[in-house]
Amino acid sequence: MSWFRNLTETYDRVSGIVGVVDEKGNVLLPRNHMLAGTNICIALDEKGLFRRAEVSPLKIMIPCTVKSETSRTVSIAPHPLHEQLGYLATSETKYNAYIELLKSWKDSHPKVSAVYAYIITGSIVDDLQRYEIDTTSDKFDKQFIRFRVEIPGDQTPNIWEDTAVSEAWIKHCKETQQHEETLCYVTGHIAPAAEKHPKGINMSTYGAKLVSCNDNTNYTYKGRFNKAEQANSISSEASHKAHAMLKYLIATQGYKCDTQAVVAWAIDDGAAQPDPFANTEDILGLYESVSDDKQIEAQTEIAADYSNKLRNALSSKGGADSLKNMSRRVAIIAVDAATTGRMGVTFYQELQSDEYVESIIHWHETCCWRFRREKREYISAPSVNRIIAAVYGEPKGEGYKKIQKQARERLLSHIFCGEPLDRGWLIAAVSRASNPFSFSKQDGGWDKRKWINAIGVTCAVIRKYYTGKGEGISMELDIKRTDRDYLFGRLLAIADRLESHARYLQTGKDDTDKRPTNAVRYLSAFAAKPLRTWRLIFDQLNPYIQRLNGAEWYQRQIDDILCLFETDDEFSDKPLGGKYLLGYSLQRRALQPKNTEGDETNEPD
Repeated sequence: MSWFRNLTETYDRVSGIVGVVDEKGNVLLPRNHMLAGTNICIALDEKGLFRRAEVSPLKIMIPCTVKSETSRTVSIAPHPLHEQLGYLATSETKYNAYIELLKSWKDSHPKVSAVYAYIITGSIVDDLQRYEIDTTSDKFDKQFIRFRVEIPGDQTPNIWEDTAVSEAWIKHCKETQQHEETLCYVTGHIAPAAEKHPKGINMSTYGAKLVSCNDNTNYTYKGRFNKAEQANSISSEASHKAHAMLKYLIATQGYKCDTQAVVAWAIDDGAAQPDPFANTEDILGLYESVSDDKQIEAQTEIAADYSNKLRNALSSKGGADSLKNMSRRVAIIAVDAATTGRMGVTFYQELQSDEYVESIIHWHETCCWRFRREKREYISAPSVNRIIAAVYGEPKGEGYKKIQKQARERLLSHIFCGEPLDRGWLIAAVSRASNPFSFSKQDGGWDKRKWINAIGVTCAVIRKYYTGKGEGISMELDIKRTDRDYLFGRLLAIADRLESHARYLQTGKDDTDKRPTNAVRYLSAFAAKPLRTWRLIFDQLNPYIQRLNGAEWYQRQIDDILCLFETDDEFSDKPLGGKYLLGYSLQRRALQPKNTEGDETNEPD
């Protein structure tokens, strides 16, 4: 359970922020505390006399017991201070349990004593009615009350913000703890074992637990152990630290998808790491706080400059050499809930910081392609979500979330474990991109922009796949390359551009004709039967060739490509592989007019 130990270590190293609520309401919880949503605030004086009440919903950090944090739905388990009205007044059984617990530690702090003095008066319902707070609702006993005690000279009347009260409760818990001490399998120390483990690690799956509780009943594990804790024992302290740290990391820097959460953090200080799922633009934007104009100016068409810029950004602008000096450890963990009550670790990897950064850099260098946005060209690796969409299609229905989560975990293995990209993904992405009319607008009709985007993402996937096989794929058009698929893709791009050019001149240079060309219309058939379909496309180019007065330049380009086919067997009807999209994309770019309008955008998300 190295992930458990590392979370515990991180908690110890960032102990200075424990109990400090940030601007977004996130807090790294101290021991024996939890977050709770409250509805009503009651103000008291130092003697516990009622002053006022108001309805003001607020999520706060409250003291709790192990039982009140994990078992309130099946048993009476009061929180020791802030509570629901059912425990404060309306249920005698719950009230007695609450008063007994509050009484046990009321002398630990004057504010706790003030709350106790007020609660035993039994006037809370009447006081709420005097302030016109509805006490007739069916859910009245579920209203959660928080307390503030106003003492002259005290700067923190809100009890939930007073660290002295929190420390008093933690001290009380340590002094009254009665659990048997045993070996903690996480820390290696002898300490009281955890009776139960927290839930609510990911707020999207609040009831799911990451670790099952130690059951102290007298049964054996396949005849090997007399007690559950003999099989696997975790101290209550280590359990709290690891769960609290993971919950905080997920809330502040987790990458979430439905019930799944992925976190990458530096073990020594919990610092967030570069998002493994982001596209290159987001990575650069995260590490370079520059204006939009400078961002545009910084974009380049040279792959080497792209790589250098990426390395400089990921090494915090210190240059690629600084990567060698990074010695901190980085952990990546993915958790997901299979059911409403169970959560599991679905991916975990621990790396040195330089290894983590180099893995991100390698991914963005080998899984990237050229894209356009608003007449501007740039190089970028597509986001993981766009890769998944290119392989499996656009998100549709609840079942897609399961596919997306599984794909994200596999991509983590590709990025950080060096696993080769699945060939099945390559085939699926190429198949989708080869069917342009499957990309439609919400109001119907072909969405050319979405299709061009999908081609760019698919080319990035193709490049990543063949790079993993040791084959270099350039992002510049290679006019000498004799690869059969590549050449057929180039032919298709020239036919596409020839027809578009002729239409443009026919309409008086009016760029309003958005109909797909014959090359696009027959794309799917071209991928399956390239020779037969090429002859059909070329025959249909005759009218456009005539409009271009013979289209001599285009004809010469076609002849040059045909001469590169080395054998008759290559110039055949054998189905094309994914590389034909590389040839199509790069040849299309080479033929792209400089004044391209926005509909040619193929930027990744």
